[in-house]
Amino acid sequence: MNHETHIQPQQAEESTQVRISCPNENCGWPQGHSPSQKCGQKKTCRLKKSDRLKKRFEFQSIKAQGNRLVGKYLCIDQKKGVPLRFGITASKKFGNSPERNRFKRLVRESFRTARHLLPQDSELNISPRKLAKHAKMGDIQNEMLNLLNSANLDLLCVD
Repeated sequence: MNHETHIQPQQAEESTQVRISCPNENCGWPQGHSPSQKCGQKKTCRLKKSDRLKKRFEFQSIKAQGNRLVGKYLCIDQKKGVPLRFGITASKKFGNSPERNRFKRLVRESFRTARHLLPQDSELNISPRKLAKHAKMGDIQNEMLNLLNSANLDLLCVD
């Protein structure tokens, strides 16, 4: 009978080869890809803290001093300010937390990708309407651009 106690342990062979990586070892990455690429030509960067409204008094001043733009999916309170900044208000009236969070993700991404098309001297507070639950990102982005650009055209014509 052959028991484990009688088996001789095998010695691991020491490898004398040194591992040298090949120049095209990571061929899954596209040529010239660097993970820490900065903003490209599309001007789509990460949102910074300075791009967002964070304090309650900032939201209140926009509500009190700004004008309201109402669309099919969005209500936008706009106040002329120095930098372009935005905030999102989605209350429990709009829906449960997955619905509110989806809306906020869509608005943040719409703002981030269309930032260079928006008026650069506005502070915005964006809140949803009932139909925003079924809206896609393109719908929200188009409505945001249309409302803000039409409001700026109206302001230019009045002056």
